[in-house]
Amino acid sequence: MTGSESILVVIDPGADAHPALDRAIYLAKHLDMQVALFICDYDAGLVAEKLLDKEGLKAAKEQTIDAHLTFLASLAEKVADEGIRFKVQAAWDRPLYEGIIRQALHTDARYVLKDTHYHSAISRALFSNTDWHLIRSCPAPLWLVKPDTDFVRPSIMAAVDPLHEHDKPAALDARILSEACELADSLEGIAQVFHVFNPYLEPEDPKRIETHHADALLALTEKLQISDERIHLVAGVTSDVFPRVIDEHDTSLLVMGSLARSRLENAFIGSTAEKVLDHLSCDVLVIKPKGFISPVNFKQR
Repeated sequence: MTGSESILVVIDPGADAHPALDRAIYLAKHLDMQVALFICDYDAGLVAEKLLDKEGLKAAKEQTIDAHLTFLASLAEKVADEGIRFKVQAAWDRPLYEGIIRQALHTDARYVLKDTHYHSAISRALFSNTDWHLIRSCPAPLWLVKPDTDFVRPSIMAAVDPLHEHDKPAALDARILSEACELADSLEGIAQVFHVFNPYLEPEDPKRIETHHADALLALTEKLQISDERIHLVAGVTSDVFPRVIDEHDTSLLVMGSLARSRLENAFIGSTAEKVLDHLSCDVLVIKPKGFISPVNFKQR
């Protein structure tokens, strides 16, 4: 990682606290990166009010952007005090997730950091939540920050699927492991690996199933300098096992993969990342396969 790489931090101007900013400062100091604070905004009511007044709408947009930049500059004082290079950016764009992705594309962000919170099943099913869209469509590694996560010598857990039972390409596991190990080294943390398998697929011979998965996990991790006690093979249903494993091993960050599927398919089954996110106490870093191309247009519509 180099000093030219940037961390894009999505700021909610209406929030009282900004955990993602605190995490970005921590990462920037350890990874030698710069921080870009970003607000994306769009006021549909303002657009409707100024619909027939193009000059008035333009002026109102500029005032909104200027106000956000002023607010970001006040937040950036905390970044500057830490000796970290920073910039502040604001955009008038919609929907929010597309504005974030466009900014990530324009800045070639190494990470996109955003605060996250609980989302109802209804919000997920109706595609109304920014986080779910970002999980599916953000090309840069998406770091969703949970408040109060301990990041002193962080425990970083890589979730892998060496038999690709969840339709995940093999190369993605390698990227997940590489990211987890690199972060653990840079942050003076601990890298761990776990894989969940379902023993009920062949109930007549569960031991054979376990051995098959154990061999695949060993083959995937044998070249890594991770001790056996930090490699975990767990039987059960993925969405149930993830929160338990995370808590048992005091995990600070879960690194996992996500594949883009059709909206219709996601409405009914979702990805593992979407199923477990709300039930985890730690941060989540979502990695896309190499060569992933976001469906979001580079230019605003």
